[in-house]
Amino acid sequence: MIYKPLLTLVFLILSIGISQAQYTVTGNVSDERTGETLIGASLLIKGTTSGTITDLDGNFTLPIPNSNGVELVISSIGYNSITLKVSPSQTTLNITLKQDATNLDEVVVTGLASSVKRSNLANAVSTVSARDLTGTTTIQTADGALYGKVAGATIRSNGGAPGGGMSIQLRGISSLTGASQPLIIVDGVYINNSFQSTGRAAVSGAGGSNQDDGSNRLADLNPADIENIEVLKGPSAAAIYGTRANAGVIIITTKRGVEGRTTVSLSQDVGFANPLNLLGVDNWSEEKINFFFPEQTRAQELERFRAAQASNTFIDYEDYFYNNQATLLNTRINISGGDDKTKFFVSGNITSEDGTIKRTGFDRYSIRANIDHKIAPWIKLGVSSNYINSSTDRGFTGNQNNSGASIGYSIAYTPNYYDLRRNADGTYPTNPYFSENPVAVTDFGENNSSVNRFIQAFTLDIDILKTDKHFLKAQIAGGLDFLNNATEVYLPEFLQFQSSQANPGDIFVGRQESLNTNFQAALVYNWNVGRVNMNSQAGMVRLDFQNHSLFNRGRGLVPGQKNLKQAAVQEINSEFESEVQEAGIFLQQEMNFEDKIIGTLGIRWDKSSLNGNPNEFFAFPRASMAVNIANFDFWNSSAITLLKPRIAYGETAGPVPFGSTYTPLGGTNIGGLLGSTVATSIGNTAIIPETASELEFGVDVGLFNNRFSLEATYYIKNTQNNIQNLNLAPSTGVNTTPSNEAELSNKGIELGLSGTILEKSNIRWFSRVLFWKNTIEMTRLGIPTYLSGGFGSGLGTFLYAEGYSPTTIVGTPADPSVPGGFTVWGDAQPDFNLSFSNSISLYKGIELSFLIDWRKGGSNINLTSFLNDGGGTTNGWFDDDNGDGIPNGRQREPEPYNNAGRWIQDASFVKVREIGLYYTIPRETITQWFGGTVQGIKVGSSANNAFMFTKYPGYDPETSTFGAQAVQNNVDIAPYPTSRRIFFHLTLDF
Repeated sequence: MIYKPLLTLVFLILSIGISQAQYTVTGNVSDERTGETLIGASLLIKGTTSGTITDLDGNFTLPIPNSNGVELVISSIGYNSITLKVSPSQTTLNITLKQDATNLDEVVVTGLASSVKRSNLANAVSTVSARDLTGTTTIQTADGALYGKVAGATIRSNGGAPGGGMSIQLRGISSLTGASQPLIIVDGVYINNSFQSTGRAAVSGAGGSNQDDGSNRLADLNPADIENIEVLKGPSAAAIYGTRANAGVIIITTKRGVEGRTTVSLSQDVGFANPLNLLGVDNWSEEKINFFFPEQTRAQELERFRAAQASNTFIDYEDYFYNNQATLLNTRINISGGDDKTKFFVSGNITSEDGTIKRTGFDRYSIRANIDHKIAPWIKLGVSSNYINSSTDRGFTGNQNNSGASIGYSIAYTPNYYDLRRNADGTYPTNPYFSENPVAVTDFGENNSSVNRFIQAFTLDIDILKTDKHFLKAQIAGGLDFLNNATEVYLPEFLQFQSSQANPGDIFVGRQESLNTNFQAALVYNWNVGRVNMNSQAGMVRLDFQNHSLFNRGRGLVPGQKNLKQAAVQEINSEFESEVQEAGIFLQQEMNFEDKIIGTLGIRWDKSSLNGNPNEFFAFPRASMAVNIANFDFWNSSAITLLKPRIAYGETAGPVPFGSTYTPLGGTNIGGLLGSTVATSIGNTAIIPETASELEFGVDVGLFNNRFSLEATYYIKNTQNNIQNLNLAPSTGVNTTPSNEAELSNKGIELGLSGTILEKSNIRWFSRVLFWKNTIEMTRLGIPTYLSGGFGSGLGTFLYAEGYSPTTIVGTPADPSVPGGFTVWGDAQPDFNLSFSNSISLYKGIELSFLIDWRKGGSNINLTSFLNDGGGTTNGWFDDDNGDGIPNGRQREPEPYNNAGRWIQDASFVKVREIGLYYTIPRETITQWFGGTVQGIKVGSSANNAFMFTKYPGYDPETSTFGAQAVQNNVDIAPYPTSRRIFFHLTLDF
């Protein structure tokens, strides 16, 4: 009877085989409204790490490892996730996903090795997608694409010159003397976003490099390469980034390849630009000439005026210099694809944009390769490489000091009856009203910046342990940012001002190099404690920053030469070299109770060679909690489908300025003997980083199955240890030392309301409103009250006093009741900002989008008006509004007349930032035209800075000569006018 045990054994094996049998689920995923298939949609077996994605036709095949019923979580970027049950009796699915109006299912990067679903987020993190960034119109620079899209962001430009020049402040001022610019991270690389000097201010006599009107280096990045931008606006969200996160963190992620057929996308934008706003100029008459000019010159001026009348050669110089139509060209090609093992995204970009001032423009050439490779099933390598070459000609605008190397300065003092244009013999008339002929400067002056840049990033993910219930992985990442910037400012010897100098002909040549490297390694362990999912992280970070700059100047150039050795006077204008090392370690624990209660605790310790004690670690803790009340079983409201109160706290720091711990030595030459002299400011070896702490409260609400959402946030951000120059006793032999003294308080509110107003089979209308407001107070100064910034109390300056905001603008006349002794005339901080964006899809192919931005309040120091009034060229200068016999140009309100208040002006505005209208040709039509060669065609037209409505009497209330400064970033001096940009678009997909 031996076969009985054998049969029994066979039966048991078959039983086990049957119990272990698996089945396969197949199907398709598509858009619920349009019916279009969704490529790359994710299907995940709930509670496991097993899943798949859809192919180019939206189809999928997913093996189920047992014969039991399971739940599948289906998700796709921009769509609401759903959960479906499947079983051996139901293996074919036709799934439709609904577009996510509130983006609650998008994954947000919140730290060095962590991310979280937006619906579980405990901070107000703003995300700007590729669609939001460049989907409406072509933006010149990535930061310029953020206007009106990030609640809490105040963005300024230093002018409208091609090539950018933006500054961003998040939730107010983070430093009084240091940068209030956020940390920028691109694919994990800490990039250089500094405003690098060009030398224009030195040659023009304007002063320091903060008046150079240069570009910030985020302008190098091609905006079309960006997948999304995430903005950590305050210390409560950015604490894990430690010492460099006082002003917030902007995390930029570029596009990557997806599994499937290789696709090629070719895009061409062709457009033109004109000034958004011109001020107009005042006409002259004999009556005005007799009033304006002194008696000894009137006869000559009347003769010139009558000659212009006879020949009809009145010239609107504002129109002549600024109102030139500029051609805009942008060409892009993207190639992407891959398989299960290797995915790639390769892009090339050529941008060529002329300026509205002759001989200005911006050219950028960019090539990118992002490659993801699965070395083994448990090792993944990601590499991102980006090379950029750019050339920017910014012309001569902004401030100057008697050199005449500024168009706006010169034309402010030149009446329209005097012809400065080139003579028939090639010479240029001498300008009797100012030190320079701006026509000649525009025709022959050079202000060029040429950049070569390489950004390299890598990530290595190693799955050390992985089961259906938990995993342990190592994440190693790093990168470098190498930047070389060659600048040249040249004014030839035959220019009017140059020819009057002892050494005519001026050349200023600069070379700036920076190398940023960063490396980080982290262990991430995801596990469960009962119904609570735990995500534990521990890691280290190393940052290195090297900078070197050398500026040489030559004066007295041989005619026609630009070589420094051809100059009679040769000098090393400045040389600077710095090396900074920073290191940190971090721990973070995230806890998630069934998406109902989500908490995070974390801490980072940093040390820096910039600190007084380079070996001392400073701690930056963070904690947050969010409660998804609507996810609890007791919640049964059909109207409110998301209700999430949240609270977060965090601390960060800002780096100590380089050299603060050392006493500078200046070179000297006495009788041919070289030596050094001690500066009047000494270093402080006890200095520590400027620090900030933030407490953030908020609530997120979703209505009607999250068709509408509300996000409300209130924050209190306090900055301590702000560095100020402490005056020392005369007996010390020196004047000042940098010291941690001041404290600031920023308080604000941010509101966001968005939703799908209308959704039918042939129309979808999505709308979003953002509102934000910030107030600032100096709670402690630590040194006596003082005034700083601008150009003195007669024109408007800034008050640094306890109980006041440092953005308070004061000036003449005197007011002893105010600290500092002058009248308060305004505040640079806006009362509030509001933006309104809309996206409307019609008939499955037409898309209309627009963005409106409103800033209420906030004052500028408008010295463009000061110059134009001084030269008698302000539009309406000779009018007399109050009928007292004194022209407006000599008597401006408020009373008492002709004080600083006349230049401190309300900078409120409403701008239609973006408008776009596009049409995607139906797939069936394309197939009829081209067969299977062409996969998609999209055509459209758009506008950037389409319209502006303002009473501000300047070119643009958002521009400033000191745009990159923490406080005095609202001083308007003869800037390059902002442009209105119109584009026509064509995209072909193969």
